[in-house]
Amino acid sequence: MPYTPPPLLEPSLRALQDYMHRFYPDRAEIDPIPLDFWSVADDDLFLEILSYMPLHISEEAQARIAEWPVAFQLAFPIFWLEDDYEFNGWTALTNAGEELLQLAVDAYDRIGMHSEAQALAKALVSVRQAPADEAAAERAYKSMPNPYADDEAKFEELLRFFRGNAGLWQAGKQP
Repeated sequence: MPYTPPPLLEPSLRALQDYMHRFYPDRAEIDPIPLDFWSVADDDLFLEILSYMPLHISEEAQARIAEWPVAFQLAFPIFWLEDDYEFNGWTALTNAGEELLQLAVDAYDRIGMHSEAQALAKALVSVRQAPADEAAAERAYKSMPNPYADDEAKFEELLRFFRGNAGLWQAGKQP
């Protein structure tokens, strides 16, 4: 039975699919990237799709994040932050602002990556005190011992979680 995305997220998933097909035009013809992108077998491609996913979520859908399937709720703030960090470094912490940083803290905590959640919680305190001081947010983040400060360890654990909980991409599923 083909995947039917939640109506709120369907336009965003179609935009993401189109975007990915621009990077992988051969796949669009012979092996299209599905709307249920978590079913893609290639782990690197799966992580790449996740990294682009937040860019394609509409503002309307973002305003209703509590209605999304759990995996989307967890992945969105994490990969929004990771994508912004890739381009803007530590400014990503201040760019995220309090609300998105809190969502990322909660997501990492729920996933079980507690040290990453604690480091981001320290950065969140800093952002609340000085919203434009990315150096202070960076120092706060780095003040916590955190094995996930290493990108390889972080993405390995994120991959393990999202691959091991594929049902969370479906509406109504809970960890």
